[in-house]
Amino acid sequence: MNDTLRLLLKSVNLAGYGASDRFLGFFEKDTRYEPGMEESAVDFFIRYFSNDLEYFVIASSVHANSDEVRHYGDAADDQRDGDLIKGLVQSGLIRQFSYKKRFGRDPSSQEYGESVEKEWRDIYLIKWDDFSIESVRSLLVAKMVVYGLYGHCFIMSPDLQLAFYPHDDFGFGVIGLGDDANVQVAHDFLAQADQLPGIHSIVRTPSAK
Repeated sequence: MNDTLRLLLKSVNLAGYGASDRFLGFFEKDTRYEPGMEESAVDFFIRYFSNDLEYFVIASSVHANSDEVRHYGDAADDQRDGDLIKGLVQSGLIRQFSYKKRFGRDPSSQEYGESVEKEWRDIYLIKWDDFSIESVRSLLVAKMVVYGLYGHCFIMSPDLQLAFYPHDDFGFGVIGLGDDANVQVAHDFLAQADQLPGIHSIVRTPSAK
């Protein structure tokens, strides 16, 4: 597991995933948002890799800032966010705490910024199979939509040497891990996603080193 985490940190540019050397592309919505787009994107991912999910690993530093959760301003969205966070905290997939209490009340201070960055970089590995499919699905949906949820979230296949990540344009990106990343699987995944209603894919082929 430690080797897997080291490979992730070596391969992914955490400051901008698309700037990673082996960034392989992403899919996202290309129409106006409709309720349920996030669930559809996650369900596509789960269906596509349904036979292999037990071998996948989640690399996460995802956490919720309790100062912000349920304060987006839309009653329905706030209720949804609160329910998602509550379930994820109870399952043990994420942590929730107050940024103000932990980091102080001056977001412009150097100490505050460094503390937040450290929290983002506190990535740990968990086996997909250690949690229910419903809990992992909720995590991926939440990462796309919940106001006040922060941190990195990668779904990794050690066998394929690929890392997938959910993003807030209602889709997934893909990054190759190492020289033996299965680029064809990544591109096939994105090509299939491109066939979904209201979705388009961008495919990248890393330049040879």
